[in-house]
Formats: sequence, C-alpha cells, structure tokens
Amino acid sequence: MTLDGLPIFDLPGPPGDAGVAHGRLVRDLLEERFREAYVRRLGSITRTERADLAAQAERWLAGLPAQHQEEIEGMGRGAGIDVHPVAEFLYADIARASAPDAPAIAEREIAAGPDDARSGLDGPMCSAVSRADATGATGTWIGRNCDWLFATLSRGVAGVVHRTPNRIPVLALGIRGDIDVDTGMNAEGLWLHLHTLPAMDDPGGDRTRVSWLFWAREALETCATLDDLERFIETTTRDRGVIVFASDGKGGDSAVFECARGTHTRVDQDGPWLIATNHPVGKPIDERRERAARAGSTVARFCALRRRIAAADPGDAPEGLMRLLGSPDVEMRDATHLRTIYAAIVNPSRREVWFSAGDDTGRPAASAGSWARVPVPF
Repeated sequence: MTLDGLPIFDLPGPPGDAGVAHGRLVRDLLEERFREAYVRRLGSITRTERADLAAQAERWLAGLPAQHQEEIEGMGRGAGIDVHPVAEFLYADIARASAPDAPAIAEREIAAGPDDARSGLDGPMCSAVSRADATGATGTWIGRNCDWLFATLSRGVAGVVHRTPNRIPVLALGIRGDIDVDTGMNAEGLWLHLHTLPAMDDPGGDRTRVSWLFWAREALETCATLDDLERFIETTTRDRGVIVFASDGKGGDSAVFECARGTHTRVDQDGPWLIATNHPVGKPIDERRERAARAGSTVARFCALRRRIAAADPGDAPEGLMRLLGSPDVEMRDATHLRTIYAAIVNPSRREVWFSAGDDTGRPAASAGSWARVPVPF
C-alpha cells in the first residue's frame, strides 16, 4: 500500500522469501543504471573508491547474522542480480574513506560537527524528545529528526513490515530498499530509534557483535520491554557507538541507552521531558559550554531543545512536536551534504505514528516535508 508517497511493504515470513518479495518491489532501485549512479554519487561524498566500497561491503555482508544474509541474497534473486551488488547498494552510505587524508563527512560539514573535533569522526547529528503525560491519559509522545546524507533520498522512503517466523513483527521507517532498522516499532509496542555516538572502546570477543542498524532490528525482533532491551544490550556488542531512544507502549515508560561498542549507560525518563541529540544525557552542559557551542553542533541542538521547551510549551502532540522538530536551531538545514532527511512522531501506547520526509535536493523533512499518519499493522 502507499500513503501520501510513502509505500508500505508488508513482507512475508522466512528471510529468503521476504528478500525475494522486497527485491521485486524495489527492482527499479537495483537496476544497474540507477544502482551505479547512486553508489558513485555516495562515493563522491564519502570519498570512497569504487573497489574499496566493494571490499568493505563484502566484509560487512559476511559479518551479518545468517538470516539477514539470506534476506539480502533473496533481494538479489527478486531483482534478478547477484547478492554482491545488493550489498554494495545497501552499504554505500555508511562506507568509510580509506585514504589517510580523507576526513569523515562530519568534519567537512560546518553545521554538523560536534564541539569536540575528535567526535566528528563518528558522523552527523540527530535530535529527539520524549514528552510524558503525568496522568497517563494520553501516553508518551516521542519526536525524532533523522539527520543524514540527503543524497540517500534519491531512493525515496518507505515503511517495511518484517514478519520473521518465531520473532516479533516490526514496522521499520526509513530509506526505500533498506532492510535494517534505525527507526521502528514492534508488535509489543516497543519503539526504538538510534542516534550515532562517538565510541572508541574495544568490546572484546566474548559477545555477539552485530552491525549497528541490524543490531537495532535484532533488538526489536526479540525484545518486548525496556528491561528486555537492556539485557539484549548487555549480551551483544556493536560496530559503532549508538544512543538508543526507546519507549514501551505498554506502560508509557521511556529511556535513553547510551551505548559504546561494549558498554552502556541507561537514563530513564524522570519528569515530563527527555531530550537526546548525539550528546550523552549524563554529561551536563553548563552556560560556558552552551555559549561556546558551534551553531548546528550536537551540543547546540541539545541546548536549543532544552531552551525552547523551557520557554514555552510546544503545544498538543503531534502538532506541537512537529513545530519543535522543524525549528531552525533543531532541524538540520544548511550543511553541504546533510539534512534532516526524515522525521517521525510516535505514541506507542496509542499505536499512533506520523512521518515526514525531505528530498534529495536538500529540502528538510520536519519543516518542509508533508506529515502523514502511518497505519500500524499490529
């Protein structure tokens, strides 16, 4: 089905079958002419050589859990191509330049880099808030801006319903053609979305390590509560640091899990608001640091959310959160390659989800996109 330009793909059960069905639905993206143009456009931004991308994607594919490898292989069969071009296509936006003089994207984006220059190595920014109703009458509302390369929007956006046998069904929202998850909700009412977080720790080899976006999908397919999610975090590792913004619709509880590659800190919502950018919640920002923060940095975005909420109530959700996410000091609008590519607002208790997307010309999602309510299939 399609909702205001947002296709919703409800895929069948076994991973291979799901991949075949998905590959047929996005055959236009995997056709050689579009696929190569897309991969080369991303390579020019990430400064990744074509051969290097192929090698990185092959290693990435080999490290994924078997069911996700099977699904990607199925996508190739559905589109009539080999698995390796599919992996390159899915991996292109997270490829890393190998040249020693090639800086990370965030280091070249004046509006994107965090205050600490070393933190710029781990990518651009995202913003989110959780608004809890003290009476419990309206549940908890979460708003999130996903900031990333607007070139990825040449693929469009989509919702995907994953129904892997013996796992919890999941609704994922994001870029069309993706089968990983960085924004989504499962049939148990658990909402999860990710922000990147600088992390240089070595998690060791005693736990299962999963690529970060597939790690999020694993979490949604196997966890029903925040405590389940924390146990999952404790028994797995990631290939990069992430901030997990999570909410359990069954009770309305929300928490932020700040996860390095092998360690984590849990911050439960205590009060009407919980804010997250790519800045650790447990690391206070004093007035001096707020004044010194560069415009567009993760600290500046955190302070802008905090300041706007303190100055005036944004108004009833979801409309109030739409305005808050679209504020000029919260939304990413001006960087060279980065924008708020999509925005989402959710009330897990009410199974209410709203979504807006930008476009590949750089139009940002929260302020310039068209908000539409997404049907939740469970």
